[in-house]
Amino acid sequence: MDAGHRDRSALERMILDAVPEPILLCTHPVRHGQAHHAASVELDPATAATATMAFLAQGAAVAEDGQVTGPDEHAPGASEALAAHRREGRAVRFPGQHLLRGTLTLAEAEATGVVDRIDPLGGPLPPDTVLTTHDFVRPVYRAGELILEVTPATTGVIPFELEHQHICGH
Repeated sequence: MDAGHRDRSALERMILDAVPEPILLCTHPVRHGQAHHAASVELDPATAATATMAFLAQGAAVAEDGQVTGPDEHAPGASEALAAHRREGRAVRFPGQHLLRGTLTLAEAEATGVVDRIDPLGGPLPPDTVLTTHDFVRPVYRAGELILEVTPATTGVIPFELEHQHICGH
């Protein structure tokens, strides 16, 4: 779906207000026209129709089953998000997310099977390296793999994306 959100957090809030527990929610940059974010949302079939109506009521275009409904200006972004689903994008909600909370070693995090791999900034690290998640992770899909990017910290590594980070230029 695409509603033209330049603020990714606002897009996430809009979706989670309509569907508090999606199976999978990813955001995707839309680079044509005015840069903004679209989303792909995987839902329980029982909630899909209600969610679609809620998105359309908020001015979004929704792409599903090869068809796009909603405003023409958002249709390309909705189609792009659908095409990127489970291939590219930033995972906001995903199956097993609760297993990547707290402090784990890289080996323990990988053993959950939630992400396909962990990608440390700067190169490989020993499996006993401590990962402190602060109960917030946003892995990314790249070429169909769900990858948790991590960066060095004083106690091991932390997720590359922090929950409350300042985005330069905003």
